Amino acid sequence: MYSAMSHTPPGFWQRLHSAHSQLTFSLGASFYAWMTWQKTWRTHCADMADHFQPQTAGQTLQVLDLGIGPGVSGISILDRRPDVRVVGLDFSSGMLKRARHYLQLAGADIPLLRADVMQLPLCDASFDVLTHHSFLYLLSDRERALSEMFRVLRPGGRYVILEPNRAGRIWTVPRMRGGFRFKLSMFLWRLWSGGYGQFSRPELTQLLARHGFVDISVTETLDGLGLLATASRPR
Repeated sequence: MYSAMSHTPPGFWQRLHSAHSQLTFSLGASFYAWMTWQKTWRTHCADMADHFQPQTAGQTLQVLDLGIGPGVSGISILDRRPDVRVVGLDFSSGMLKRARHYLQLAGADIPLLRADVMQLPLCDASFDVLTHHSFLYLLSDRERALSEMFRVLRPGGRYVILEPNRAGRIWTVPRMRGGFRFKLSMFLWRLWSGGYGQFSRPELTQLLARHGFVDISVTETLDGLGLLATASRPR
């Protein structure tokens, strides 16, 4: 049977997915920033920093915040861990524009880098911590992205992420703690992630293990809507 997809150039669908995501997040940057620039969301982002490794004397942890978006996650990390250095990365120019605005408001010193996680312009083993919130599920090629993330993480470094849980139920949103904007963000996140792809606990665990991560822990958070995963690169 004739199939148009069989005549599609290699990588076409990945490039189309990437272009769609870039356009969507650039156009929606202001709305996304409005939803996430509030106390409950920032607290959840800051809580992820509690899973970073402690610093040793004379060391400053180098943290890469992937998909930093409008900057809320990076600012929240510094609120909880002012002793670390955060670098923010995003593919969306619209999101980075909003991030610069919020970083200035917060007085936060976070260098921003526009780059594609599929081909990070970073040296091997250059960061102590890699973190991201609601990022991996959006990617068209998770395998390639994880290979790149593993590459830039130092041996012994920590990988701390939060992704949508397939087992979560949207009707839990009204009962969640937080105001209108937080609940709206959770409702839309649940709908949006349903289209891009959510994870089960075993799937996320196996995905990280397949790429060489160890000490993997995956637990439910956000009233079951999210999965908090922590892992390490072997020393």
